[in-house]
Amino acid sequence: MVHLEEVEDRDLVREQPGPYEEDDEEADYTDTDSSLSADDDDDLPSTLSPSETALDRIYALKDMISPSARRRIASTSNRVFNTLKSTALFSGKGLYIVSTGGLMVLVPYMMAMVEEQQIMDAEREQKARDMGSEIMSPGAQAGGAGKPAL
Repeated sequence: MVHLEEVEDRDLVREQPGPYEEDDEEADYTDTDSSLSADDDDDLPSTLSPSETALDRIYALKDMISPSARRRIASTSNRVFNTLKSTALFSGKGLYIVSTGGLMVLVPYMMAMVEEQQIMDAEREQKARDMGSEIMSPGAQAGGAGKPAL
């Protein structure tokens, strides 16, 4: 059997430190002025200048990176870009060659297959007609010299 026991949290029971209300008039007063308002644009630090754009901030980051590191990053990014560009061009040209070659070979082949299928269907249809006429008149093929059916 399980026995449950309630444990009180001392921090929740203890009185919290905070401002004490001495006068009722001051208790109803709330401060509506904030330290940062739209009227105080002159007091803003230079990092929050409204004329500075995100591009200006990114451009200013170049001062944080040493020139040798910048050269290394630039050369690596250029090498990667050039490799991707040449790979894309090579792949595009290869895909063009394969697709046009495939079209030039496959289209005539497919047309020949369709024509062959039509010929086979016509032959099958002719055989079915011949078999049907033979069933309808079995002696007609032998020149009429057959025995009449009883």
